[in-house]
Amino acid sequence: ATLFMTLLAGFQALLARWTGERDVVVGTPVAGRSRIEIEPLIGFFVNALVLRTDLGGDPVFPELVDRVREVTLGAYAHQDLPFEKLVQELNPERSLARTPLFQVAFSLRTATAETLALPGLSLRGLGAGATTAKFDLTLGVEESEGGLSAIVEYSSDLFDGATAQRLLERLEILLAGAVEAPERRLSELPLLSTVEREQVVRE
Repeated sequence: ATLFMTLLAGFQALLARWTGERDVVVGTPVAGRSRIEIEPLIGFFVNALVLRTDLGGDPVFPELVDRVREVTLGAYAHQDLPFEKLVQELNPERSLARTPLFQVAFSLRTATAETLALPGLSLRGLGAGATTAKFDLTLGVEESEGGLSAIVEYSSDLFDGATAQRLLERLEILLAGAVEAPERRLSELPLLSTVEREQVVRE
């Protein structure tokens, strides 16, 4: 399994624990450049994949990673099917309040060390500033030489900054628990830090 699959398994396990749902659907972007002829072209070819995982049966974490791997490979095999066509074919009940098929997204990208150098010019990056959330909740993870960093984008109608921060903390604790004891069932993986657990027990 890849890092993407492992992190997605952790994220879906956390969502399942928080929501009580066992059928967890997460969307992810793909570059849409699966053919060599498209690679050098300028343009936006990104497509969305729907990754639906069954977390039923309270599996151990390696079993969940296997399930996520199968789902992900199956989705990649059909990544050329436009998301709009999928929505049209499935014809889900539409609502202006949410996106069709999935409301939670996950992405993993690798940080590039390349810097653009142009003779006679100095360059600096500009932040995007305030953004509008495209989904109810998006977890973006970036892999670099220094490790992993994550950011949560969320609909402020549904969540606040403290909730987003807790999500990241709980994900880190859950993944650490899965690494420490992979034989644990999903329901047994920790979500609270040692301090929080002591506080809950005492208070």
